[in-house]
Amino acid sequence: MVGMGPIARTASIGAVAVWLGAMPVASQAPPQEVTSDTPQYCLHLLDRVSEMVRIAQTPPPREVTFLSSEGRRMCDQGQTRGGILRLRRALVMMMHRSDDGP
Repeated sequence: MVGMGPIARTASIGAVAVWLGAMPVASQAPPQEVTSDTPQYCLHLLDRVSEMVRIAQTPPPREVTFLSSEGRRMCDQGQTRGGILRLRRALVMMMHRSDDGP
């Protein structure tokens, strides 16, 4: 690099930096699951809530029942974002409930 001009030296350093940046790092976390506001995702969430309710040892709280039914209704009517929000909230409530135990 000593014999190179300043422009060539800068370009070479930049190329090495880009090449190093493109290499995977062993400690990187695996990619996260990408979700979207689709009717299919609504159904996926509804299935998860329904399964948690099914395997629960006691009936779900009223709010979970209300949120899942509202989420289903909204998804059926094309209001996927609102439906997903309600279904996620119901799922979180069921998950916390199962963490606490019966």
